[in-house]
This record gives sequence, structure tokens and C-alpha cells, in this order.
Amino acid sequence: MDKREASAALERLASRLATLSGILDKAEADPAGRALEELAQARLAPDMHPLAWQVSAVCTQALQFLEWSRGHEVPHTVAEVTGWAEARAALAQTRDRLAQALADAGETPEGKRIVLGPLGLYLDLSAPRYLDDWIVPNLYFHLTTAYAILRMQGIALGKADFMAHLMGDLKPIEPELAA
Repeated sequence: MDKREASAALERLASRLATLSGILDKAEADPAGRALEELAQARLAPDMHPLAWQVSAVCTQALQFLEWSRGHEVPHTVAEVTGWAEARAALAQTRDRLAQALADAGETPEGKRIVLGPLGLYLDLSAPRYLDDWIVPNLYFHLTTAYAILRMQGIALGKADFMAHLMGDLKPIEPELAA
């Protein structure tokens, strides 16, 4: 993955972190005044991690790609984030790190080995597959779960909140094209 592709990947990850931040902003501005610490502990299902952990997992995916793209390894573990303020801080720090990294993105390593220790398995992925088949699906899984938890808790979110990265591209239809 060359410098341009690595930079584009970091921009995409940064954009999705901004989407998550916007979703959390809406929860904080909720007129019903739901307790943020209760929201941080809310789960989509009893066997799933709570919202605060989901935020940490989104950050983890972005940071894993960032560190790997710089030739460093980070464990495939999610930091145990439990409270609202802690989740927001993790998200802000991750967004800052990605913003700083965009200025000096370089070529990435050729590939990535992912060890799934508890399963006794591993994956060897090319750089594009690591991004497209590991990082992005995992990031979207946890981003979607965070969105769903907040929707389930009554936060007024819609598809536009989830697709916020496209809102700046919307343009009005010219009257002659609308017919």
C-alpha cells in the first residue's frame, strides 16, 4: 500500500471516528436527559459488550491500522473502557492521533499476520486485505453496534447520523432534473 493509499485509509478511518463522535454528541444533547453513565453501560444483548467498550473497540481498530502502517505492532485487544467520559476521552485521543498521522503517512508494510491465540489460528493478509477485510469490517461492526445501542436507548438517531461522512456532498437537484 503506497503513501497515497495509506493516507486515504487513515482519512477514511478518521471520518468514521468523526461519525461516532457525532452520534455520541447527539446522545449528550438528548432532550430526555438520559444518564450518560447508564448509556455507557447499555448493551444490545446480554452477551455483548456495552457502549463504552464498543467506542473503545472502534478506536482500537483505527489505532491498530495506524500503528501497523508505521511498522509497529499493537495487540488485538480492546482497552477496558467503562464510563462515558472515559469513552469520549479515548475517542478524542484517537482522533487526534489520526489527525497528526495524516501529515506524515508513508508506505505500509506488505502484509499483516493476525494471531488468534485462543483459537490456535492465524491469518496472513496482504496490506489491502488487512484494511478491507479486517480493520474496516471490525470498525463498522462496533460503530454499528454503538449506533444500535443508542437507538435502542431512545436516542433520536437516523441514517444521516450514521452516514455523516456524505452529508457535505449533498447537493440540491436542479428543477429540470427532478421531473
